[in-house]
Amino acid sequence: CVSIAYCEDGRPVLGVAFSPGTQELYIGIKGHGAFRNGRRIQSLARGETKSLSNAVVCYEFGYARSEASVDKMVGAVKRVLNHGCRSTRSTGCGVLDICYVATGRFDVVYTGIAEEGWKPWDYSAAMVIAEEAGCTIRSMIGAPGSDLFDEFDAAGMLVEGSQFDVYSSSMICGVNETVVEECRQVVLGL
Repeated sequence: CVSIAYCEDGRPVLGVAFSPGTQELYIGIKGHGAFRNGRRIQSLARGETKSLSNAVVCYEFGYARSEASVDKMVGAVKRVLNHGCRSTRSTGCGVLDICYVATGRFDVVYTGIAEEGWKPWDYSAAMVIAEEAGCTIRSMIGAPGSDLFDEFDAAGMLVEGSQFDVYSSSMICGVNETVVEECRQVVLGL
């Protein structure tokens, strides 16, 4: 997968991702929508709802291999499965994971439970595509302390109007805010 993003004031405003394996070109332009191969995409049909119990959940383990990290990552998947979901997936490509959430192929994707979190180049292009398709993207455990991107209050609750920071070491993206927060709570064991 190839992805390119253009940022203004530290925020991605244009994202392009191409998957040579599937010949899919995703484009997101802030304020103008998201598209796959020239056709507008939406994460959910109008009026459709999604909860964790009927969601396709994607996760990525990355390269973390310490015993403590593996325990954290596997424990998170175990909590999701014990809670109940439709199915789980792992593709190995964070950009496509987020694009698949934007198209509704997946309902939620998360990373960053241990030191396996992604980098800005994994998020930036797909973030614009996902947000323009109606998705919610957040940190799993909070931003690194910037006032601009402080997503959670002292109690761990989402701050209204906060924004995802592409420099965060964790991420969760879902088709709606409900499935994002429900999955976040289950994954973190809150």
